[in-house]
Amino acid sequence: MVLRARKRVFLSVSPRQRDILIGGVLGDAYIAPLGKIRIEHSVKQREYVYWKHAELKSLCYAGVPREITHRYRGKSYQAIFLQLRQFFRPWRAIFYEGKQKIFPKNLLLSPLSLAVWYMDDGCWTGKKIVISTESFRGESIKTLQDTLLRQFNLDTVVGKNGKLVIRKKSHMIFCRIISPYIIPSMKYKLPNPVTT
Repeated sequence: MVLRARKRVFLSVSPRQRDILIGGVLGDAYIAPLGKIRIEHSVKQREYVYWKHAELKSLCYAGVPREITHRYRGKSYQAIFLQLRQFFRPWRAIFYEGKQKIFPKNLLLSPLSLAVWYMDDGCWTGKKIVISTESFRGESIKTLQDTLLRQFNLDTVVGKNGKLVIRKKSHMIFCRIISPYIIPSMKYKLPNPVTT
């Protein structure tokens, strides 16, 4: 895929980079209105951010991921972030309606996209596989569930808290799909054993 920013300025995105970005945008990444993508995580997930940077380096601004301190309600939070160059305005139109992030209809997810989304926003509670989907609303949630069922045969339910729960009967399928793509520092998010 080739993205165009200005008349003679282009950016080539490989299929692997595309899959990683789709998973990240469904998760924690933010696409600014002018097309810049910001990827930010807690400093505890530094290895994960550096993995993303290594994978997406050709799309990023020069330099390494940077640390930042956020202050909220009197507390400080350390985060680490990187930014992708301002070529992704067409993606903003796909993944947002106004300021609201949406799950696009007819989005083709790869196992890698699903794994990145889970590494961003998923967790294993000890009993349940959960993905935070509170940022999606209404029809997007239904589209998301239909997509997971149609493309991966994953049965899901949305809890009262707005989180997506992979039903127990689909645990084994889900883990087999994503586990080859989970990086070492994020394997704590997988059930143990993986074949739950």
